Amino acid sequence: MNFTNQDAIQHIPQLQNIACELGSLGVIEVSGEDSHKLLQGQLTCDMNLINQEQASLGGLCNVKGRLHSVLYVMEFEQCYLLLLPKKILPHVLETLTKYAAFFQTELKDASKDYELWGHTQKAPGNHSAELEVLSVTNLDGIYDLHLNSLFNASVLISRKERASELVSMLAGTTLADKNAWNYIELQAHTPMFSEESIEKHLPHSIGLHQVGGVSFDKGCYTGQEIVARMHYRGKLKTHAVLTAVESEVELNELDTIYNDSDKKVGELIRTTIFDQKTYCLISLKDSALEESLFVGDDKVATSLLN
Repeated sequence: MNFTNQDAIQHIPQLQNIACELGSLGVIEVSGEDSHKLLQGQLTCDMNLINQEQASLGGLCNVKGRLHSVLYVMEFEQCYLLLLPKKILPHVLETLTKYAAFFQTELKDASKDYELWGHTQKAPGNHSAELEVLSVTNLDGIYDLHLNSLFNASVLISRKERASELVSMLAGTTLADKNAWNYIELQAHTPMFSEESIEKHLPHSIGLHQVGGVSFDKGCYTGQEIVARMHYRGKLKTHAVLTAVESEVELNELDTIYNDSDKKVGELIRTTIFDQKTYCLISLKDSALEESLFVGDDKVATSLLN
């Protein structure tokens, strides 16, 4: 999948060498000898690809294939970390804990135990997401989770007691707000959502498979039958795409996308305001790619980013 579009290229200089504290992300720590087995049976990504040098996006589904959450999963020291929006962390922790009772593993909300920052480097990054994994570098106990992004972006993670060391690594960067980081994640087609969208989306409808977050070879996991059926029967007529509104407007997850005939052709996955525009990651029917698009009940005009 190619992430290149003119809007992103235009913003590369502005978003180089920045840092953003990721206070909205929480951490679930999964430890114990059965941790791998538990997560392999629950997440959409292949845990066999996760190690000290590789992480992944993934999803946690219900039995009907609807997503509880999209998250980053990585190996950190002797445990696994799940990075996800704090607002849905309690729900995801409760859901996983129901299955953990059958495994020798421990799950906990460890958000207060870790420091997380978003960071971009001075050079541009990758234009595509052909790899199914995200690279990880262990910088002497401070982990760099590198995103497949035009902006050469990473999530830096450390234990809280080493937070000052992590922050010192960011000396010389420009402090950015959360909207800048949200824009970077949007441009990477990262389909994270908040509590409004719990159990509303199928992985395909929000493009999780487009960014390496779904494995079709790993075997069974909760919801796998529904997800695989859609894939192998060729019923995918909806994909995640980026659009922009030429002004700052308040939009909400799950807002309906309409065409100029007032028919529903998609749904809003996530949105952010950045540089006087409103950017959207939407789930859109392929048949509407050439049509005029409008968001929400107010029918706000939005255009595909090319």
